[in-house]
Amino acid sequence: QSPAEAYEPDYTVYDKNNYGLGFFAAIAIIAAPNVEIYLNCHTIQQSKGHALLQRFFAVFELANSPFIPSVGPAQFVGDDTPFRSATNILIRGPGTIGRSSHHGIHGNENINITIEDVTFEDFEVAATSLNNVDNLVVSNCEITQNRHDVPIVGLFSAARNILPYGKKLKELQPGYNTILAGETVSVEDAYDNLVTMVKNVFHDVVHGTGFIDPQKQFVYNEFRVVDGPCYAFLVHGQGPAVGGQGFDLSNDDNVTSSHVVLEHNRIRNIQCWTNEIPALVVDGVVMNDVRGSVFQTKQATTQDGRYQRNPVADLQLMIAQAIHDDVLPSSPELQTEGNTINTTMLDWAASHTTFSPKYRCNGDSMHHVSKGMIVIRVEDTIGFDIRHNSIDNVENLTPPQQRDGNFSCTDYHAGASVENGSERQAGHVRAISVSASSGYLEAEQPSRIVGNQITSITTTSSLDEEDVRSIIGIDIQGRSEGIEVEGNDVDLLEGIIPQEDDNNDYIALRCRESTKIDNGDPRSIVLGDDNYFAQQVQILRHRLRRFLESHQHVAAGIEWNNGGCPFARGTG
Repeated sequence: QSPAEAYEPDYTVYDKNNYGLGFFAAIAIIAAPNVEIYLNCHTIQQSKGHALLQRFFAVFELANSPFIPSVGPAQFVGDDTPFRSATNILIRGPGTIGRSSHHGIHGNENINITIEDVTFEDFEVAATSLNNVDNLVVSNCEITQNRHDVPIVGLFSAARNILPYGKKLKELQPGYNTILAGETVSVEDAYDNLVTMVKNVFHDVVHGTGFIDPQKQFVYNEFRVVDGPCYAFLVHGQGPAVGGQGFDLSNDDNVTSSHVVLEHNRIRNIQCWTNEIPALVVDGVVMNDVRGSVFQTKQATTQDGRYQRNPVADLQLMIAQAIHDDVLPSSPELQTEGNTINTTMLDWAASHTTFSPKYRCNGDSMHHVSKGMIVIRVEDTIGFDIRHNSIDNVENLTPPQQRDGNFSCTDYHAGASVENGSERQAGHVRAISVSASSGYLEAEQPSRIVGNQITSITTTSSLDEEDVRSIIGIDIQGRSEGIEVEGNDVDLLEGIIPQEDDNNDYIALRCRESTKIDNGDPRSIVLGDDNYFAQQVQILRHRLRRFLESHQHVAAGIEWNNGGCPFARGTG
């Protein structure tokens, strides 16, 4: 069997909806509550080969599906298998949760989760990521580094995810063909070309140096860390955190997290970069393939705007054509409803004519909102304690965004910032970010950010004004209230020599005018006298815009309904 076709689930054994993206976890805790896992000084992780080919993965998934019903790039919960989430779970070290192409621990709709004395390393997106969780404790854990040997960029995920559709089309419609750049291309050729590309990447990574020859492959990752938003610990409301920062806390406690404690954790050596992908917009819709990946015209367009073939784009277009021709039926494991590549795009790719489309910027390869780096992110949460954690040596490797006249931004992905709709946050770093959150309501006790030490947080290059770079120790966003900030030690520049004129980019504490800072009002943001802030404290004022009415953060709903980009069919 070709490596390109490896690790495909046997759908006579595995649920077709749940496993539509392949084997999404090493251990899925689904069968019973009250599960205790002791790592007993062992390490559990993906192999390099599996991490390359299975691009959505968690070492531990706290449910029978990585997504709740009607959320994500497809429907991962079928009519015959209800969504089941884990409750009363303890994962305890000493031991290591290692290499993962996405998460160390991931879950949705969980209750009573305790993670303690665990070492996390070599995850790409987050050590832990939990949505709509009640009663979470992450304590005495150590993150030695996220993954620093990622060989590929997000476009490779698109290649892997589209391959099963090509295989199915080849089986159902032998000899099916379409015209691409003036050439008649069969499904057999399109599929085989992409299989060859994936095989070559696999050989370089698994049997070669561990990295791709940059002269051979256009999925080469020059920075060798994940090319999208990354975290250490992420807590969010209902649904995946693919949109922007939250603003208003929902009044519906069924969609918010609550009682979250992140304490005595040591986090260091975190790096990532944002690979901004200009998203093609045709007739008001972002063009994404059947699995939600942006159709990347920058990799498939000549300087004068004609379609330029490559193995990924060829098969994306062929699958879209087959869907429009009604010869590739949808099935639970290979759903087709998410495709937005329309006949305008197909006609352009076939005719080899020029095309001058609109582009929406500020998104990644799945057109999720670019948010830069956030080490600890707590959002849509009622009652939390972030206390006595240390965060050190965090670096955003994002280069200045290239200004290519063929891919200039018509507009920007709404959701990145409620203060400024065109603000591109790829260069941002936030050590601790809290948004749309409050104190403990039932006990009328404040949430607390207490006793944390934050040092050595930076970016590698000075970004221009359009990119807007900020390096922030503690960022309290939106209409958050009932939060005490006490005894924190923040020196973002410890051990760092800043570049010329960079000092204004470094902010120890940032709040919003919409949050009241009043040490006499427990419902406000209370700043203790014992914080040490080596850099400035900033209050953002007068920056709210019509975004609040036109494109609100979805606190009471879902950020990513079935299909592609969660906002692809809107105006932002």
